[in-house]
Amino acid sequence: MKKCVLFLLTLVLFLSGWCFADVKLLRHPSYHNGKVAFSYLGDIWVANEDGSNPQRLTVHKARDIYPRFSPDGKWIAFSSNRYGNYDVFVMPSEGGLPTQLTFHSASDTVVGWSADSKRVLFQSSRGLMYPGIPNLYEVGIEGGLERAVSTDWGYSGSYSQDGAKLAFNRHPMVWWRQHYRGSYAADLWVMDVKAKSFNHLADGDYKGNYFWPMYASDGFIYFVSDRMEGESHIKPGSREVLKSTNNIWKIPVSGGKAVQVTHHTSGRLFFPSISGDG
Repeated sequence: MKKCVLFLLTLVLFLSGWCFADVKLLRHPSYHNGKVAFSYLGDIWVANEDGSNPQRLTVHKARDIYPRFSPDGKWIAFSSNRYGNYDVFVMPSEGGLPTQLTFHSASDTVVGWSADSKRVLFQSSRGLMYPGIPNLYEVGIEGGLERAVSTDWGYSGSYSQDGAKLAFNRHPMVWWRQHYRGSYAADLWVMDVKAKSFNHLADGDYKGNYFWPMYASDGFIYFVSDRMEGESHIKPGSREVLKSTNNIWKIPVSGGKAVQVTHHTSGRLFFPSISGDG
């Protein structure tokens, strides 16, 4: 029997009706102009947003993961461990030969793109601040030396559509760390790129994670949170907090009250992304 797989994209974009025999665990979705790129069975694929016309773009025994469309839709950046650790690669979005962009011994995880589609944003623990602590870096699609983004620490990030602001997680975290409350939860910051100024966004009593910030064009930053009602009465590590569920939330770019967008009561929501036009 064929299965229909439904998986979540950011801002209520869905790839539904995927009718494909024994398809399981489609991951790391990225959307552009009616197309969805994703990883499946260790390779990069694209399909129409209605699930039709699936195409396999990479065929390699290594793992190709974290695909991200460039804002102009011409490129797909991804991470691959073809030569040991994960490095950053880029390829035409219509398919073609991937080009390796990073060559460091640390693992490089693709996070996104600059607004002009000229640089790939990635995360790597290269000891810039402290050994083992991740930082954000950029590398040009033509290659060359990568440069650190001036965010101090940095794990995940998303540029505004004009490139003037960067929403990012400063504190390091791991993607499966649901239910966590504490000082090293994934926090949410906004950097003014030109002024090199920073604004910490937080809301009320919630001391948990603000995963995968995504800068939208509607004046909000979207993110993943497992916030619950009455957070001030919830004890970290208690049985009660283990009932929390990841959902998409949004918060004004200038700060304010966070608003829940999705309302899942079970399951686990990971790896959302936002289209280049926000």
